[in-house]
Amino acid sequence: MTRKDRVALWGRVGLVMLSLALISGIVAEPLLRPLWSPQLTIAQR
Repeated sequence: MTRKDRVALWGRVGLVMLSLALISGIVAEPLLRPLWSPQLTIAQR
């Protein structure tokens, strides 16, 4: 396997991992939103 083939392969692997991370972030964001927002803010006191 030449250097050019390895770079192409690892580039594809990186793009697949990036796309999976982006999709999982979009899916997980509505599920994790209640954990990010505090139940009581300082302005409500």
